[in-house]
Amino acid sequence: MREIKTLKQLEAAWNELREEILSRPLFPDNCEQAKKTRKKQGKNSLREFAKTYFPDYVPCEFARFHADWEKIKDIENELVLLSAFRGSGKSTFFTLIDPIHRICYGKRRFMLFSSYNEDKSAVFTGRILLELLYNQRLQNDFGLFFPANRNPGIKRFTVHIPESGGKTVGIRAVSIGQDPRGFVHGPNRPDYVRMDDIQSRKRAKSRKFIREAIEWITQDLVPALAENFSAIIVATPLNTRCVASTLEKGTDDIKAVKTFKFPAEKHGKPAWSAAFPVKRLKRIKRVIGSLAYNQEYLLIPTPLDERIFSEESIRWFHPLELTGTRLSFVFSWTDPSVKHEEKHCYKATVCAGIDNNGIVHVLKARIRKESVSRMVDGMYLIYNECNPSWMFYEDNGGQGLLSEIFDAKAEKEGYHLPHRGQSNLLHKDTRIESTLSAPIENGIIRFNRHDPDQKLLVEQLLQFPDGDFKDGPDALEGVVRKLFEFARKKRAGKPAMARPWEAHAIMRGY
Repeated sequence: MREIKTLKQLEAAWNELREEILSRPLFPDNCEQAKKTRKKQGKNSLREFAKTYFPDYVPCEFARFHADWEKIKDIENELVLLSAFRGSGKSTFFTLIDPIHRICYGKRRFMLFSSYNEDKSAVFTGRILLELLYNQRLQNDFGLFFPANRNPGIKRFTVHIPESGGKTVGIRAVSIGQDPRGFVHGPNRPDYVRMDDIQSRKRAKSRKFIREAIEWITQDLVPALAENFSAIIVATPLNTRCVASTLEKGTDDIKAVKTFKFPAEKHGKPAWSAAFPVKRLKRIKRVIGSLAYNQEYLLIPTPLDERIFSEESIRWFHPLELTGTRLSFVFSWTDPSVKHEEKHCYKATVCAGIDNNGIVHVLKARIRKESVSRMVDGMYLIYNECNPSWMFYEDNGGQGLLSEIFDAKAEKEGYHLPHRGQSNLLHKDTRIESTLSAPIENGIIRFNRHDPDQKLLVEQLLQFPDGDFKDGPDALEGVVRKLFEFARKKRAGKPAMARPWEAHAIMRGY
């Protein structure tokens, strides 16, 4: 079924959507035993239920995280926030198939579906109504969900549970802000709530809307629910202060909501390789850009008025532009990431030079998930290509063992690298922001567009400080700090003698 975003789109496409649902093939085996088997298999497995009754929603095999969703959907008496990447099927899973599953098996009595306005909310109830009215597979196995000659409304309707002795389920669309305290279906208060599309991009920047939405969810909605309620918010964080981000972090007034996050990739591996292999994710990133990809697929919220590194500030250069340019100093810095808790991190070496105008050119970067030995091999490659005067590396936190590897490699190559260990006392985030934010914003640091590792370096900068990896920015901070330090000394000049009083003593008597 096509993606429907507004109630007007749903109403305009109603007949066409009905025909799509009616066109699904019927079961080849329709005996009573086959019906019982299908219903039994689907009762305790939402994935089996989906494959059986909604085959067009299951174009490929499920991902591992879909099994996690089966457990999350059953959490009761607690507000749950679930964030998952675009295209993962979160809305279909939690606001269509799961509620229909519970209706078919009579597991709930009164369901609410909520968005930031009532028409958006009605898209969810309307999709449910379409399936209950026209899904022949469901009707074949479970029966009719509405009495004859009834015309249920899209925003509010009652479903009759087949073969239940007259039990019904109330379905209602409500907007955020609508008072839920008087909502009842017969004697039943709402026991099932799904919130999706809880904020638009514009509303996510409004402090008033954010405050009122959170107050409504926590102070109006949840207290109005029945015992053993199920309440799940399906949302992607739009910025660091939006409703989803605030619920995840909590405030002085409310406790942080139980949150589950499912990004499209983790540690470089796709979360759903059958539907979103690495090639597809890379293509999406190229098309929509790093910032949108970070938000929609890696679930990294965009900082609201506090972004440290922006895509607009990144300055690129072509290697030919350096022809005839004299670099005052060329150094490299390596972040080895050898501590146990950093085993999934990148090992990063960044080599850069500073010219007489104070412009830093990043000459070469190597940001890889590799062994320490391979990292040292990479340092030799960078040395042979860029000839840095010093190759600094971070030696606090256990990196001191690198000296043995350096010695072994030097014996094999026949020469030592000009390496020098350095200790960092300040926190990584503090160092990166204080050293790099102004130079990058002012175009003082420039990157080689034709170096693929530098593109990864820039991606990690744009994701900072919320991204999973900071190894590239950490290495860049180290080399830039050293370049600025040596450049300042060169401009200031050095005293002729370390102890000026000695020169005065020597000259006495002349």
